[in-house]
Amino acid sequence: MKDAFVAEDGADLTLLMKEALASAILKRRKSQMTRFNPSYVTAVAEQLSFVSAFLGGVSATILVTIVVFADTKKSVNWIIAASALAACSLLIAVVASWRLIILLNPDTPVAFDSTIIAILWVSMLLGYGLGFLSLIACIGLSGWIRSRKTGLITTGMALLSVLFFVLATPFGIWS
Repeated sequence: MKDAFVAEDGADLTLLMKEALASAILKRRKSQMTRFNPSYVTAVAEQLSFVSAFLGGVSATILVTIVVFADTKKSVNWIIAASALAACSLLIAVVASWRLIILLNPDTPVAFDSTIIAILWVSMLLGYGLGFLSLIACIGLSGWIRSRKTGLITTGMALLSVLFFVLATPFGIWS
């Protein structure tokens, strides 16, 4: 009886399948590695810089307010942690976007590697995404300070916001 993984001509089908799969993965990665136009990256960085700075300020305000005025409930500790994460992540996004805007200016006197642009781009998007989601978590947890009913309502709204954020983001699930 012939081995199921050997073709009639003696070729190892497992090896052929692995090579075909590796070739398909490589082609897909090459098609996904699109070089962004500097004007596009600059436009996105300008927008995210503004939004991240605004939301970072909101996060810092929530953090200070909760630390100063809140009681010792467990949900308060989670809100403090989430708002601190949001503020720091959004500040990372602001700094990364500022650096992108500066480096991609046509009159930049500094030479830079395209790897730096890629790192700043990823840092900006991750900082914004993590900060935004952490801020939504703060909102979702905020109702638990008052009551169980209010906590369920704010948590439900936060979950809907997360769902919308993930589905509506240009770099989300279906992009």
